[in-house]
Amino acid sequence: MPEKTPAETLTASIRAGWNLGNTLDALLRGAKPGEWVSPRDAETAWRNPPATRDLMCAVRDAGFDAVRLPVTWAQHMDLAGRVDPAWLDRVAEGTGYVLDEGMVCLVNVHHDAGAHGWLQATAPCHDAFGERFEGLWRQIAARFCDTGEKLVFEAFNEMLDGRENWSQTPDASAYAALDRWNRRFVDTVRASGGSNSRRLLSLQTYSAGNTPRTLEAFRLPPDPAPGRLILQTHTYDPQDFCWLQNKLRPSREDWGTSGDEREADLLTEALAAFSLRVGAPVMIGEFGSEDKRNPSQRAGHASYWVHRAREKGIPCFWWDCGAFALFDRAAARPLQPALIRALTAG
Repeated sequence: MPEKTPAETLTASIRAGWNLGNTLDALLRGAKPGEWVSPRDAETAWRNPPATRDLMCAVRDAGFDAVRLPVTWAQHMDLAGRVDPAWLDRVAEGTGYVLDEGMVCLVNVHHDAGAHGWLQATAPCHDAFGERFEGLWRQIAARFCDTGEKLVFEAFNEMLDGRENWSQTPDASAYAALDRWNRRFVDTVRASGGSNSRRLLSLQTYSAGNTPRTLEAFRLPPDPAPGRLILQTHTYDPQDFCWLQNKLRPSREDWGTSGDEREADLLTEALAAFSLRVGAPVMIGEFGSEDKRNPSQRAGHASYWVHRAREKGIPCFWWDCGAFALFDRAAARPLQPALIRALTAG
């Protein structure tokens, strides 16, 4: 059997991951472009308290061994692309909370991409903002140049084309543009030197999706550090169970039919085949279900998905933002012990 790559070794070491959602990635309404928003105003803009060391201790004690820190940078960059040093300090502080507890930490560029971000999977956007994106990652890389290998950089989050198409409808040019962004990210981080010359890097599919077309279109960029790239996708399936109802989406509280289980089986099998084809391990960077006062159903859903994915060597990161909350963040204590056990067992 061939020796595991560094990326495979890290993903195999993760039993359960957790997202500090709607915190360092939050956006303050009414902020002016190019003016730095204070770290505290940004971090609490979406009604979550500031992250604390006690919270990360509680996450570790609950059985999680990896934390994804989504970070949005747009409101902390001036018009020249310079990042507010106070914001870099705060991101480094949050990262330190995770790493000091011995957990793996992912830091990304979050709502700068996605439905309303300045980063889009189009050639014109890459031509216009490629240097700004590169400059942002040079600053992040410089700040963490000497940080150890349990810190993983993630290029961006759920990048979409200029028409906000998700996985089903983008044309070939969107996939080609995504390839350019991924290559620019890898090249920029590697050129920054220090620990970054061999740091593990996470790359998402288009929209972090996982349709057959999206997986087939993905191309791994060249990397001078072999075996150090990790693929990432997200899933909130079945959507009628995972999300609350709105005008366009029905909702249900029960999970566990043969069809539900088959959906998880098919996706984890597809991701395992994708990993083998591309030659890099995969993680599910976001998944979860909103609280509909159905704790046993949520625990069953989480347990099945995590164990099916784990059988394929795919770690899962729960999206925790409020409606998906596992912890009382202010008190740094668990809120959903049965659900947490379902995620971390085994």
